[in-house]
Amino acid sequence: MAFIFTAKKQVALIGLSFLVAAGLFSCGGSSSSSSSGGSSSSGTGSDSNTVTTLLTTANGASNILCGKNLQCIGLEFKVLGDVPPTMSIAATPWTDTKTSVIDVSKIVYVDGANSAKYFDPAGSVFSMTVDPTASIPGYPTPGVRKFSGNGLPTTPMGTFPVLPSQAAYPYYAALPGGTNPATGQVYPNSAAIGISTYPLVSNIPLNPVVTGIYKINSLIVGIMLTGAPLHVEKANDSSGNFYSPINALPNDQCFGHPYNQQYHYHAWSWKCFDQGGSGQSPVYGFALDGFPITGPRGADGRNLTNADLDECHGTTSEITMPDGTRKTTYHYVLNNEYPHSVGCFRSRINYDQALGPPGPNNYMKQGAPYLNNLYPPEPL
Repeated sequence: MAFIFTAKKQVALIGLSFLVAAGLFSCGGSSSSSSSGGSSSSGTGSDSNTVTTLLTTANGASNILCGKNLQCIGLEFKVLGDVPPTMSIAATPWTDTKTSVIDVSKIVYVDGANSAKYFDPAGSVFSMTVDPTASIPGYPTPGVRKFSGNGLPTTPMGTFPVLPSQAAYPYYAALPGGTNPATGQVYPNSAAIGISTYPLVSNIPLNPVVTGIYKINSLIVGIMLTGAPLHVEKANDSSGNFYSPINALPNDQCFGHPYNQQYHYHAWSWKCFDQGGSGQSPVYGFALDGFPITGPRGADGRNLTNADLDECHGTTSEITMPDGTRKTTYHYVLNNEYPHSVGCFRSRINYDQALGPPGPNNYMKQGAPYLNNLYPPEPL
């Protein structure tokens, strides 16, 4: 599924002069929203990789409000994407539309388990470095975490474009494809979108500080340590309805697929990550505001549910950072309940730096303009 915008919508966004010009254009097949607040089985066994059910968004859940079981987007995102105020739920064979429960055993997947070298001879290229003395414009404390790569992860990827012989093809062929701003290529539908390398560049705070609750104003919400980004859990159909990606569309076995040739993850992607034993889940990546994203298990080894998390789908606890040090910090949690990862941000973001390279570009920013300063411009 993909967001398609017109010049009229871009002009409308630029007209919001009191706000940062930021945009959203959804993934070729992605969507999800607040989950039903009703009963939800954890769907997990003793291993967080053993999942039998996933809880997707509830029909009519808000796209605008922040709260438990919700993923809230900002005004710019809403204007550019022409996003409706509420989410819808698709009657796919794997989804119970009354309970919002997805039966994992019934999910249709995109065929294939290809390594990065299937798409590029160089394979996956990715690095994470830290510079404790550098700074991000507008951010109060020094320190920058830097990511650089070619966008291809170390985890296996499905075969994209989706071929007519695949069971997933009818789902993709029925959805809009859009135009790739980086190449000008027009996709007749989402099935035609393949996977390519691109400049993955991101600079985020090394020492983030919780300052509030902030709505999401970008398609990418985090960078995973496997070398690919994590996207919002929303996507539209040709009629302008928005769904959860895992509800409406088959992903590959690692719950990923491409948008404008750029591979990214959704929802239950952690099934393909290093589980880190039976104790606390490892750090799997970092959100754009600099806070870690961990797997579902807490310090006691128990899988965390949305009831354990705040309105942005996170919590504060002592975790092991990628460099092996222990740190008490706020962190987002990947689990099996919508919105599955980042529901909103707990710190302001410099989107220009987080979705670099700085300045306009047609890759991670999808051609949308972002200011080289913190968003929102003033604390809420």
